[in-house]
Amino acid sequence: MQGRVFAARSLLLQLASAASVLIAGPLADNVFVPAFSEGGSLVGILGGIFGTGTGAGIAMLYVICAVCMFLVGLIGFRVSSLRNLEKTISDYDEVAV
Repeated sequence: MQGRVFAARSLLLQLASAASVLIAGPLADNVFVPAFSEGGSLVGILGGIFGTGTGAGIAMLYVICAVCMFLVGLIGFRVSSLRNLEKTISDYDEVAV
């Protein structure tokens, strides 16, 4: 049973990783890089923080990814059933003495 759970978890992680790679390239090329080029829509708002040019768009993408990962961890911490999992489910079968 444990092998099946680990295999399903690994499959989901690999699917999410592939999807993120497929999304990140076009998102960077078509959204963030033009928005941070000279005269772009985000230069006036965030250009002072990230700068302008191709690297600024990628930096903004990294910041968005980092914030999302932080929020996933924070949400996982706030869910009491996940936070107290070790207390609710024992790691071993108790042997009657």
